[in-house]
Amino acid sequence: MRSPTRLALALLAAVVLAGACSSDDDGGDGVAPLTAESVLTDAAAAMGSVETAAFELSQEGAPVPIDDAGQLLFLAADGRIARPSSADAVLTVDALGFTTEVGAIAIDGTVWFTNPLTGDWTEAPDTFTFDPAVLFDPDEGFAGLLTEVSPTATLVDEEAESDGEDGPDGDGPWRRVEATVSAERVEVLTGGLIGEATTVDAWIDAETDRLSLLRFELPIGDAVSSWRMSISDYGLEVDITPPET
Repeated sequence: MRSPTRLALALLAAVVLAGACSSDDDGGDGVAPLTAESVLTDAAAAMGSVETAAFELSQEGAPVPIDDAGQLLFLAADGRIARPSSADAVLTVDALGFTTEVGAIAIDGTVWFTNPLTGDWTEAPDTFTFDPAVLFDPDEGFAGLLTEVSPTATLVDEEAESDGEDGPDGDGPWRRVEATVSAERVEVLTGGLIGEATTVDAWIDAETDRLSLLRFELPIGDAVSSWRMSISDYGLEVDITPPET
């Protein structure tokens, strides 16, 4: 029969061992450690419930045409998105060497744009490929993208800070994740302009789990196109209607 002293020592050793195992599993505070997959899973759920937001999309480097003739080159877009499939934006484009702005509205797959010369609205031909409305599509948009890449992503920094140049504007903190994104998903991120697989640097708000910034580079011939997309003003009031053509 064991003595009370030996029994107490055995119980104490068991408690210490259990505590050590718990510390190894969850960081010692009962909370599972962050991983890229857990961060992106939470972000996918958060983005899947978003109804409206504003976005800014820009690219530098290699020319990116938005029309089949290559007369309009995409530079930037400042717009709004509304679930399930509506968006409007002002595009900054290079039109035959001159920088100008073009209005664009996309609703349920139909896109209208303003003529760079007259300012009149017209329905875009099939060769006009820019359509950011798909960003909130439940399967093709942000939620589907984050779910797809989460198992192979890498958590770069769980409390990233930003100076507003390489990262988002604001106080943060953010969770920073890198992931390889397929060509089909990149085509969605660029509004249908480019479909090339690449590595995306994603900044996710640590408090809301929503995307704040995406940055990536795409090869075009011998040149490189550098892209930056910021998403903000979640929940803003948006009323997107077809234009008078």
